[in-house]
Amino acid sequence: MNLVEVKRRSELKKFLDVPKAIYDPKVYPKYVHPLKLHVRSMLGNLDSNNRKLFFAYDDTGLLGRIGFKIHKKNGLERLHFGFFECRPDRTDVSAALINAGRKAFPEYEVMGPFHFRVEDPYVGVLVEGFDRDPFFLMSYNPPEYDHLLKSAGLGPAMDLFTYQVENGASIVASEAIRENSELATSSGVSIRCLDKKELRAEAYRIARIFNDALSNNWGFEEFLQDQVNEMVSLLKFFVDPRVVSFAIKDGKEVGCLIMLPNYNRLIKTSRGGLGPRLLWNFLTKRNQISEARGYALGVLKSHHGLGIGSLLTRDMALRGYECGYISAEISWVLSNNGPMKELSKAMGGKHNKVYRIYKGGPNLEPISS
Repeated sequence: MNLVEVKRRSELKKFLDVPKAIYDPKVYPKYVHPLKLHVRSMLGNLDSNNRKLFFAYDDTGLLGRIGFKIHKKNGLERLHFGFFECRPDRTDVSAALINAGRKAFPEYEVMGPFHFRVEDPYVGVLVEGFDRDPFFLMSYNPPEYDHLLKSAGLGPAMDLFTYQVENGASIVASEAIRENSELATSSGVSIRCLDKKELRAEAYRIARIFNDALSNNWGFEEFLQDQVNEMVSLLKFFVDPRVVSFAIKDGKEVGCLIMLPNYNRLIKTSRGGLGPRLLWNFLTKRNQISEARGYALGVLKSHHGLGIGSLLTRDMALRGYECGYISAEISWVLSNNGPMKELSKAMGGKHNKVYRIYKGGPNLEPISS
């Protein structure tokens, strides 16, 4: 086995090609290749001293890959890893990949997979729900990945749950959600949709809401300028403005709910390429998408207790159905977030998948939560 640190363009191409060596469509028919252009943008500046990429190969071909980045948050430095892929039967490869980062940055504890923040797309390793299709910007992987990372010395840090909602009828019918929604409207709360003519201003409003609403959540990091810029791109190219809503009270945005159309059915056949066929499908078939992903919900802490979250979800259930979205996946919810788990169940959500984040100390010894 050969381990290579990515330094040249030819090596970056091999790094990006690893998933094609892992995911035989006949073995993993549910896997959806992320767009290579998107993956490249998530990798960031490869000339930076705070990140490294590695891939492994032997005479049979590409075996795996991984990326590392020194991540700073609130004065704490940690080594985040992401873009992990590995032949499912090769624990030696997974160990070598993890060890490559630990040797390069031996003083840091390691956590991941992120790309390279917990809020970024394709977070975690799927550990339950392999019989179900992944939703847009959610990961899928061989079942052996949990064992591969544990055998490399990492331990579980946090699980992320997803919930399948077959239709909005249960949300509308929920007496608790209806009563909370009525409380919100009686308090003067109204709903409006995203204004695509003011995407940057809307992105700043979303960041302001989530920076407050989610600040106490495990792993959450504040939306800064780079994340606002990424959000503008997300809103511009991938969002249906009819299913992004703001809660308004006293003329101010105090809550937000973002749904994303499940584009995976359109991009799956492209196998990561951005070609004419994908662009044609995107332009001509996006209005045929009938599934959506519950991407984010947040209410300012100062406005908790007014039923605003219920109003946003009930309004979305009614409007989403009118827009042609007949089912959804809430993804994702932290396993320790009791209120959101209860709300997901109140909406008729069925717990269907688990994604896992791992961590380990500088010497690859698992550290306590």
